Amino acid sequence: MTNSLQAVSTTERLFQTKNIVRWSIILSVVSLFFYMFFSGPMQGVERPMWYRISTFILQDIALIGAGLVCFRNGLSSQMPSGSNVWLLIGVALFSFLIGNLFFGLWELLWQLDPVGSLGDLFFVFFYVCLCLGIGIAIVSKKIKLKIYQWSIVAGITTYAAVMAMWIMTPPPSSANSTAPSAIVATAESPSPSGTAQPIEAHTPEAPVWVKSMDDVFKPYGAKLNQFYVWCDVVLFGLAVAMILAFWGGRLSNAWQVNAQAIICFYVADMWLAYATNHVSGYQSGFMLEVFWIFGTVQFGVAAALEFDHMTARQKFVDGD
Repeated sequence: MTNSLQAVSTTERLFQTKNIVRWSIILSVVSLFFYMFFSGPMQGVERPMWYRISTFILQDIALIGAGLVCFRNGLSSQMPSGSNVWLLIGVALFSFLIGNLFFGLWELLWQLDPVGSLGDLFFVFFYVCLCLGIGIAIVSKKIKLKIYQWSIVAGITTYAAVMAMWIMTPPPSSANSTAPSAIVATAESPSPSGTAQPIEAHTPEAPVWVKSMDDVFKPYGAKLNQFYVWCDVVLFGLAVAMILAFWGGRLSNAWQVNAQAIICFYVADMWLAYATNHVSGYQSGFMLEVFWIFGTVQFGVAAALEFDHMTARQKFVDGD
């Protein structure tokens, strides 16, 4: 009985808002410096395998932590924004986690192009769940904006859409060059004449089921990237609306942080879409991808802030 109570007490301490915020800040700062110091240029250099694996680990740690906090909210029936909203966000984050694992296996283990892989199935589910969760929150709160606020939302969303169309348009010279999304598995060594010569790296043989899945998803890789980009544009517009609508309200802090999380995902996804179409031989791990971690931890912080608001309200009602 004592061990059970100690376990509950430890869990409660881990899920305290101040601890969640503290660990989110620590993870964000560590990730930022890690990407800044070791990511290197966007192309032209083979990133070390230990670094590329570490970036996936940092992303997955953030996804697991934030997903658990969102699920904690989803299991409570007293959440001001609704338990379904947080449950959907939690499912979305764990879907992204699974997709990220497949993305990493495709790129790092089997040396395949991860654009168009089994992970895309879970990335699609991530966007569907996240759009549903944010949409339910906005509809349930009956957000009302003034005309000038709608103008701000429309203007920023239009700009995001124009940027998305430019990002998704490959450069004219791409037809005569190597496919932008191809994974470069070469290294350079000096020749007797002193000129660097490429040396082909060994590519592990992918299992049959991996090749089958790759054949299924690969033709839709470009279309799926476009789907992600347009989902980001929609979510970006919703994020701006949330920032304006929840400014100064009782749930303003949580939903402003949620909006910031969406914007961070927008930045990271736009960068990946740009790299896929405009950077030849791009490898994952460039510095801007740290925004996935920033966005993920902010979903967790937002969930913690709303849970804290709920418990404070319950204490007030109970007269404690």
